Amino acid sequence: MTRSRYSDQPLIAREDPATNRDRDGGTPHPDDPSASGNLDKIRDILFGAQAREHERRFAQLEQHLIREATDLRNDLKRRFDTLEGYIKKEIDALTSRLTREQEVRGESVTSLAQELTHLAAALEEKARQLEMQAAQARTHVLQQLTERTSELATDVRARHAEATSALKQAVHDLRAEKTDRMTLAAILMEASKRLSNDDANSVRT
Repeated sequence: MTRSRYSDQPLIAREDPATNRDRDGGTPHPDDPSASGNLDKIRDILFGAQAREHERRFAQLEQHLIREATDLRNDLKRRFDTLEGYIKKEIDALTSRLTREQEVRGESVTSLAQELTHLAAALEEKARQLEMQAAQARTHVLQQLTERTSELATDVRARHAEATSALKQAVHDLRAEKTDRMTLAAILMEASKRLSNDDANSVRT
């Protein structure tokens, strides 16, 4: 509520200054201490209430501003604390999630490494088995080939022996047949000679 400019001023403030000068014995001298005091009183009478009202308002405004600044500072502190807590919570959650993901990935990598190790061992064992089987098959094939070669060699030797024997028998037969022919020719020649001699003897007689 705004007070009236002259509500707090006493009635003497409404007196005529000329009357006061006449009552005080004329115009006061500027260097007179009483005149300076009177001016202060007059100034206080005229503007004191307004000045005090302004001071009161300034004090109220200052208190209001202080309260507003305090409330603002407290509100900002509260908001900053809330924001800090939220950021810290989010960072903790993100860190926990990243840690968990890292652990899961580490477990996955470890599991994958184990699987790869097992797979490599299985492949190595399979390769070893295949190599053994190939060696066994090669040995078996070589054995069969050796046996077959031996059988073929034996068969070839047997056939060669048979052929040689047959050839020898044929040569023997041919020789025997040639001998028989020669004997037959000698007999025939002897018979021819005897016939010739018989014919000659007949002619002589």
